[in-house]
Amino acid sequence: MKKNLWDKEWKDLTRKEEKYRYKHCVAHESVLAKLQKIVPKGMQDKLDTAFVKAFQLIFEKGIAVIEKTYDKEKRQAEYKVREYAASIREDKRNVRAFRKKAGSYAAKNLLLSSAEGIGLGLLGVGLPDIPLFVSVILRNLYEISLSFGYDYDRMEERFFQLKVIETALYSGEEMEERDENMNTMCRSLCGAKQREPEELAQLTGELDAQIRKTAKALSDDMLYAKFLQSQPIVGAVGGATNITVLKRISDYAMLKYRRRYLLDRKWGQENLPQ
Repeated sequence: MKKNLWDKEWKDLTRKEEKYRYKHCVAHESVLAKLQKIVPKGMQDKLDTAFVKAFQLIFEKGIAVIEKTYDKEKRQAEYKVREYAASIREDKRNVRAFRKKAGSYAAKNLLLSSAEGIGLGLLGVGLPDIPLFVSVILRNLYEISLSFGYDYDRMEERFFQLKVIETALYSGEEMEERDENMNTMCRSLCGAKQREPEELAQLTGELDAQIRKTAKALSDDMLYAKFLQSQPIVGAVGGATNITVLKRISDYAMLKYRRRYLLDRKWGQENLPQ
């Protein structure tokens, strides 16, 4: 019975992953080419740079600021309580508690992004809102990761979250291929030990490259929206895109952190699902 509950969780996860892939199975054709006639020349490069700087600024100085918006220690304590409850009574409520708590945090952050994006859009604020929007994305990922017992302060976790953001914004066959790579990464992180100093040094260089890849994915996806958001009043339409992008990233992050959590459980290490 206990094993069946976790088996059911795994089957539910794989169904939802398949649903996510199906939802985004159609590739966006030549979107950037169409936008070149509308969006001012050079805005793409400015947007790329703005997203890169936003990630770099937050990783260097902004994590502590984000943590002031919620109680990290409380989130970690809540996870331990859920883990203990599941260890002594593996019923449906306790087994599902991890994803339900993560989902409640994600829903709250979606509302926050909606108010921020539409409000700034009405004022005609486009590019300057990017650091704020990136902070909302990362706050959401931080709370999701804590819900499943993962501390986002580790270098590996930053890299993983950047990959989650990037992969979530692709579609079609490319998204399916990248999703398989994410599943491989989830498996490789299962029971991962602390890295040696030389490994961390190498990962630091890889992190910078991944920041640029993730920034490019966000820039490509939000180019037209940010252009609209820079126009007063009508910018509310562009600002509303923030919540659409955040939900897509949030949904994908929920799937991958849930996958990691299930893989990391003792039953998963002994009988790792395919």
